[in-house]
Amino acid sequence: MVKKYRMIKKYRRAERYKKLKTAVNGTALSAALAMSYGMQTFAAGEDGAAVVTNGFNIIVGIVSAIVSSIGTLLLLWGLFEWAMALNTQDGGAQSMAFKRVGSGIVAVLGPQILPLIIAAMSAGR
Repeated sequence: MVKKYRMIKKYRRAERYKKLKTAVNGTALSAALAMSYGMQTFAAGEDGAAVVTNGFNIIVGIVSAIVSSIGTLLLLWGLFEWAMALNTQDGGAQSMAFKRVGSGIVAVLGPQILPLIIAAMSAGR
């Protein structure tokens, strides 16, 4: 009985493997056919470098906005923490608050200063 059960289980596994193999082969064939068909595309009026540069500028703008937002949160958190630390005699808490305020200021001003630094470096060439 156990031997028969094992044989049935082995047969079912082989059948599932065959079905999976067929599905994967069909998917791969469909993908290959879809990629092999040519599609006419029209180039943009700009050159390729401008298209890529514009794409990167958009990504840089998004990352700058995220960094600036996180910096604003750090700055506010540090200010509130500093105000709370003024009520205590713990110097370590005040130190941590000042560090958080400083990091918030750097994160807020960094994305705005970065284009100026890049422009100064490219003008010096």
